[in-house]
Amino acid sequence: MLSYITAIQLANALLCLLLAAQLLFMPAAQPLPKRLMGVSCLLYAHQTLLLVAILHGEAGELAIMRPLVALWLGPLLYLYFRAAQQPSMPLRWRDLLHFGTATVLFIVLIKSRLFFAAIDLTIMASFILYLLLIALQMRQGKQALQHLGNFASPAYRWLICLMLMALINILAEIAVHLELQSGVALRSSVALFVAGCAFFLLNLGILLAALHRSHSLEWMYMLATLNPAKPFSPEAQQHTAAIMQRFAQLITRDKLYMQEFGITLPQAAKKLQLPARQLSQAINQQYGQSYSVYLNDQRIAEAKRLLLSEPDLPIIEVMQQAGFSTKSNFNKEFLRVVGLSPSAYRAGQ
Repeated sequence: MLSYITAIQLANALLCLLLAAQLLFMPAAQPLPKRLMGVSCLLYAHQTLLLVAILHGEAGELAIMRPLVALWLGPLLYLYFRAAQQPSMPLRWRDLLHFGTATVLFIVLIKSRLFFAAIDLTIMASFILYLLLIALQMRQGKQALQHLGNFASPAYRWLICLMLMALINILAEIAVHLELQSGVALRSSVALFVAGCAFFLLNLGILLAALHRSHSLEWMYMLATLNPAKPFSPEAQQHTAAIMQRFAQLITRDKLYMQEFGITLPQAAKKLQLPARQLSQAINQQYGQSYSVYLNDQRIAEAKRLLLSEPDLPIIEVMQQAGFSTKSNFNKEFLRVVGLSPSAYRAGQ
């Protein structure tokens, strides 16, 4: 069992590190939510790697850091949810009190004789407390995310998914704790292995969504353009129109939407020798949709052309030639734009 647990935990650590890199280094005009999520991924990678070291008896004195960081994860997730609702609000000194309180509690437990008996229950209590605080924040539903405009619904679904992941984490902690109480060694814990598998699938899904710039995550990159727009002068409108024209010509001429995972916003901005934020604003002002929606619209236009011009071409080939890498995303986007499935569109023409 130890080898299986080690393999799945190392895979989880790698996924968390890749997610952290993507979230921390991709530009955004209001990066606080994205950075908080990136730091969370870093801490989860730290926790996972330290767990592997503990299982193999190689953690040494560093093992003491694992319960401390576990007490920080609840406050960090809470601040992320608050930043999603108020992205322009900077972190305040009093926000650090959440981490300070957790640290003080940790030190008190270490100084007492109750540390090993109480630390697991303390961590679970911390997760439950902050999950309740997050649920309290989310009680207004999508109305609390109206500042995100068209992204309010996907952002709300993403935040609900995060709450469910936090709940799964709590249930996993309880299951592992019960196993340990029954005399099962941590390195033989079935609950730990099952939880690792579950989080591997979840982390893999999130990473693929981030690489595809899924609608559910796109709001974290587009916050600058989701705020109420100020009136633009005719000169500014002409400038953004010129940027949009250059961008559209670049995408069409080089068929960049057909690249695997598509071309990213920073990559497109670099080709146009523009700041990513300026290109993003131009697309939203001129096209009325986000960068990723524009790319998918170009893919759907190409798919429609292929469906009609090459009636014998299999749907899967149409999907790939149009630039989509998954059938589910292709069908979803085709239905969004056309209102029909690809096969129904071809049959009706």
